[in-house]
This record gives sequence, structure tokens and C-alpha cells, in this order.
Amino acid sequence: MKQQYDSYKPSGIDWIGDIPSHWVSKRLRYVCEFRNGYTPSKANGEYWADGTIPWYRMEDIREFGRFLKESKQSISKDAVKGCGLFEAGSFILATTATIGEHAMLIVDSLANQQFTNLKIRKSLNHTVTKEFFFYYLFVIDEFCKSTTKTTTFPAMDMTDLRNFGVSIPPLAEQEAIAAWLDEKCGEIDAAIAKVDREIELIDELKQSEISRVVTRGLNPNASLRPSGIDWIGNIPSHWEIAPVKYSFNLFAGATPKTEKAIYWDGEIIWITPADYKTDDHYISKGRKNITKEGLASCATEIVPINSLIFSKRAPIGTVSLAKTPLCTNQGCISCVPKSATNSNFFYYSCRIATKEFEMLGSGATFLEISSSNFANFKMPLPPLTEQQAIADYLDKKCAEIDGLKAKLSKKRETLKELRQSIISEVVTGKRKVI
Repeated sequence: MKQQYDSYKPSGIDWIGDIPSHWVSKRLRYVCEFRNGYTPSKANGEYWADGTIPWYRMEDIREFGRFLKESKQSISKDAVKGCGLFEAGSFILATTATIGEHAMLIVDSLANQQFTNLKIRKSLNHTVTKEFFFYYLFVIDEFCKSTTKTTTFPAMDMTDLRNFGVSIPPLAEQEAIAAWLDEKCGEIDAAIAKVDREIELIDELKQSEISRVVTRGLNPNASLRPSGIDWIGNIPSHWEIAPVKYSFNLFAGATPKTEKAIYWDGEIIWITPADYKTDDHYISKGRKNITKEGLASCATEIVPINSLIFSKRAPIGTVSLAKTPLCTNQGCISCVPKSATNSNFFYYSCRIATKEFEMLGSGATFLEISSSNFANFKMPLPPLTEQQAIADYLDKKCAEIDGLKAKLSKKRETLKELRQSIISEVVTGKRKVI
């Protein structure tokens, strides 16, 4: 049973509810100074060349965690506006786009406009500790996520944020709470890291099994011969190596003019690389549809069910199978299988060739594999009956592996929810731990 404090009082903040009687509650605007992040002009090369000042984006929190010292991008002193840097020991909170993530800054630095900088007011330096406030920000994260309306570009209502309540225990109690949470969250984080490693191993197992079967087949006793291609290695002696164009009819995509309303919001499914991810085996809808007029206005073509949809850019090599007739934009190549081709077998083959496709990419703005390079890309080609057997085997095997991964992912999510719940209960006084 969770231990509670002897007596409670209203905090005056609906989101927080009652707090221990000896705690105080303050609006966030009275606890912190607020500053907005920004992006120095990309047009000015001097702002970015040989920069020494860390400049943070959401990618940095994902890469380096919630205590930021390193950054993927840095800026020069000339890029800093007159109000100066965000101070070490202050915090950044995502208040637009991916809302409700935070980090403590270990060094003087800046961040982009997705973040709001929160610095504990000097008058409260001996009233609110950075360590306690770091954990309190997890409560603020949840408030931001739950109260922000989903729009084209979500943004936190800053008035609501400034008026959010912070429950503040006595200084010694804050220090003890932060120390207890360091230990408890460390245990949970270690458990999450273990699950993450298990998920990585599951992913490696899946990729390894796909690679083994699409290059060696299902018969472990089959005689092998060199394929002549490094990434494929040896293949069964009766298999062939053939370019993609030998197995598929290939169709480029296109985009109707965006300013022509008559071309859009129709019944024809229109796919772009942004509409599907690496693990999407099948695709049946995109973010936008086009009309018959839109189809007729450009070079895209409707392809049948089970066509292989290949992303030629951003990113290169993502594949999915059409679950319904559809067309694509110019970022995709639609591969319609010929009579001796099982497109599901080639779906799995493409899954293991992503790095090879990427190596063929070129371009100044973004990497893209040309239609010609893709058409001439050589892949293993078993007889049709073996293609079908291999695809059926991998469907079943991958479903088993994905089931294991789903259980681990659920376990990971449960651990994250436990950590959030513990932090929220402790820093708002619902649970006594000292």
C-alpha cells in the first residue's frame, strides 16, 4: 500500500488536485523565466560554419537523452541574438510539433523554435532545486500532451502553460524526493534498456532469417554455387540471378498539379514514400487521393493488387505490396509482377537489399536511385514454386517473430507508464517516499 502524507489541502490547480498541507503551489510563470528557441538563418553560412555552441533539436533528445551536452548541430557566436544563450542548468520543453518532451541543459546552448526555455527564477534558487524540477517537468509534459489540440501544426497554449501549477515541497524534501526518484527511475530505465536490447535481437533475428531464406532457399541440403554478387553470396545451383526488370513491368509515378482543385480529393488512391514505413507489408491508402481528371493529367498509372511499391527516395528502398489498385507519385516505382513472379517473395528480397539500393542513390538535394539502376538491379530468382513456398514460410515465420516483438513492446510501454505514474504521484505529493 502506498504511503501518504498526514494531511492535504487544495492546490488550487485542477490538474494537480490536493497537495500535502506543508507544500506550496505556484503558477509556472512565477517559478520560471520563459524564452523561445529559434533557428539562425540558414542563408548565412557564418552562423553554421565551425560552430562551437550546441543548438538542439528534438533529434538530440532522442539521440543523447534528457541531459544535453552534445548536439548534432552547432552554431557560431555571431548567430546568437542579443538575449544570449540558454544557461546551463535550465531546461528546454517542446511546446510545438512533438509536444511534451523535455531535457536539462548541461552547457550554455540554444535550441530551435520547437522548444521553450525554462529557467528557474533567481529569487527561487534556494526554494526550487533543478533536480526536483527536472522530475516535475514529466508532469508538465503530460499536461502539454493532453491539453494540446491536434492540428496541422500542434502548439501548446502558452497562457495555459504559464498558469500551470507547480507543487513545491520544502527544500530538503525536494532533495530527498529527487534522490529517491533517481534510484527508482534508474531501476526502471535499466529494465527498459534490457527490453530494448531484446527487441534489437528480435529485429536482427528477423532480418537474418529473411536474408538466409531468400538467398539460400528452404532446402538446407541444396547444392550451392557463387552468385557473383557480394551481398547475395552463394545461391542454390538451380536458381538464377536476374535484374528486376526481368521479373516486373515497371511504372513511374507522377503528381497532378497541386493548384488544380479538380485533380484532388477523388476516389483514386495515390501513394507517396511518406505513406508507408519499413514494416508496412501492405498498403491500401495514402494521405491524399486524386480524381480521374488528376490521373489523366499526368503520367502516373493505376497498378493492380499485389504490385510491389518501391520508394526510390526519402528513404530509398522502402517497399510495400498494394492491397488495392492504386497509383503513386514520382518518388515511387510501381512493379507489376510478370507471370513467373511472386511479388511477395521480392518484397522480402528487397527488405534485405536496402543498403545496396542506398549505395546506388545520388543527388544534391536528396539521394535517389534512378529508375534505370533499379530496373537493372540484380536479385536472386528461384523457380516460381519456390518463390511461393519461401514467401509463405516467411509470412508465417515473421508473424511469429512480430508477435514476440509486440509482447516486448507492450512490456516496454508498461514500464514507461509505470515510471511516469511513479514520478507524477511522488512530485505532486500523492505518494510519500521519504
